[in-house]
Amino acid sequence: MSRKREAEELLLSLQEEIFELGDQLFELPELGFREESTSQLIAGYLDRAGIDHEDGIAMTGIRATIGSGDYHIGLVTDLDAIAVSDNGKTIPFHSCGHSSQNTIMLAVMRVLHELEKRGKLGCKVTYLGAPAEEYIELEYRQKLVEQGKIRYYSGKQNMIRDGYFDGIDCVFCTHAMGDLTKKFDFASVLSGFLTKKVTFKGVAAHSGASPFLGKNALHGANLFMQAVSFLYEQFPYEAGIQIHPIITNGGVAMNVIPDTVVVESYVRALTNETLFSAEEKFDRAAKACAQALGLECEIESTVGYMPLRQSDALNEIVYRSLLDVCDKSDILTGTVSGASGDMGDVGFLIPTIQLGYAGYEGRIHSNHFVITDKKLTYLDTAKAILLSVLELIENPELRMRNENFQQDKQTYLDSWLSMK
Repeated sequence: MSRKREAEELLLSLQEEIFELGDQLFELPELGFREESTSQLIAGYLDRAGIDHEDGIAMTGIRATIGSGDYHIGLVTDLDAIAVSDNGKTIPFHSCGHSSQNTIMLAVMRVLHELEKRGKLGCKVTYLGAPAEEYIELEYRQKLVEQGKIRYYSGKQNMIRDGYFDGIDCVFCTHAMGDLTKKFDFASVLSGFLTKKVTFKGVAAHSGASPFLGKNALHGANLFMQAVSFLYEQFPYEAGIQIHPIITNGGVAMNVIPDTVVVESYVRALTNETLFSAEEKFDRAAKACAQALGLECEIESTVGYMPLRQSDALNEIVYRSLLDVCDKSDILTGTVSGASGDMGDVGFLIPTIQLGYAGYEGRIHSNHFVITDKKLTYLDTAKAILLSVLELIENPELRMRNENFQQDKQTYLDSWLSMK
């Protein structure tokens, strides 16, 4: 029996176990850097499978490595849930599919571990469960930074800095896809982003008796919102520029001219070059609008995530594996998305793919999301990843790695994560 056929049969034999794990993880949503119970559940699963692991990485992350050899494959997941509104109450909920990511990759690890015990692996494979992919609760994360518990707002950014991706030659990850007209989303492109906080400062005055004695900071914010809408014409459509500012502080009382108004926004783009160009134009517009009305303007920038450009060579392997799972007509190719994720940071350093999968009903990032086709979401997706890993193991000539990893990592730390 071929190794791939043996792996498929092992995966199928674990169906009920995998489905149960998926249900348990889905019912245990926790926000970023709070995933203690999720990490404990995964640790228990690894313990029962006899797979050694390390936890407490970047607070709540978890790592497990099996096999040995001169090639090292990473299976990377997100541990956190998203905050959603449910009948007026904000709750954590797995409506981004992160629970299913872990189910898929743990199923792959389980099968590969069985192959290893039979002497049929011949490669090193590491599962990395990363906390805090969703870019939310920034005040909470800033407190964690101040307490010295983390350095950056993203789990993977901390793990990169602390060396947990050092020595990994390529990375597989998965994610629930947005377009449910197909079964799988292959070779998609994700945007990168920065966050901006613009504070317009004026002079308070009585809005009825003497508004002319004040300087209305809200006028500056409104003028700036209009200026931002005109920036789109300065970029081609394919640049993927997305800027949607909101006013988070618009004044204190109706009868007082606002002296402090805050505008916050993501700045998104499909390449780093375009992202930094958009940021420059964004800042210039804010300063000019403030100057036009005699206001002061302060701009605070926070690093977000890099654009995700997937490995063509790795995607070719995954595509061949997908054809063993579904028909060509079931595969969506080359989606360009305005969404972002910290897999973009990993992909800057290491050949990376992110395979999208369906099998659910509802809307991502809403309180209407449920896994309805467990075979597709868990088993079929795990099979595609599993066959791709085995393809690399059996064909050393297909293996890829970033020979300049250390140099690129230093650039990433110095130029991206150090940006203020």
